[in-house]
Amino acid sequence: MKKRGFVSTRRSGFHMTFPNNLTVSVQWGAGTYSDNHYPEDMDFTCSKDATSDTAEVAVMDSHGEFIDPQQFFDYEINSDGEVVGYLDPSQVVELLANARDWPNI
Repeated sequence: MKKRGFVSTRRSGFHMTFPNNLTVSVQWGAGTYSDNHYPEDMDFTCSKDATSDTAEVAVMDSHGEFIDPQQFFDYEINSDGEVVGYLDPSQVVELLANARDWPNI
């Protein structure tokens, strides 16, 4: 079954799947590694629209296995091997473009 190109994730962010079968998750809702990691109201239900200057990003292959986000940058980032947090919009766009151009897996 083909994955959809875009999927929203409960007002917290989105998933984007490219033709090469990589899926990128961009999240900035409550509890994510973004400006909203510890929101003032501690509402982790993500029931409200969220805004943030930073986002948490993960990249997954067609089997749902994480790919280290470090592979999509030419410089050192603070990745735990599965997700990278506190990326600004330019860094998110850079990762999306590099994931889009990654060899088909």
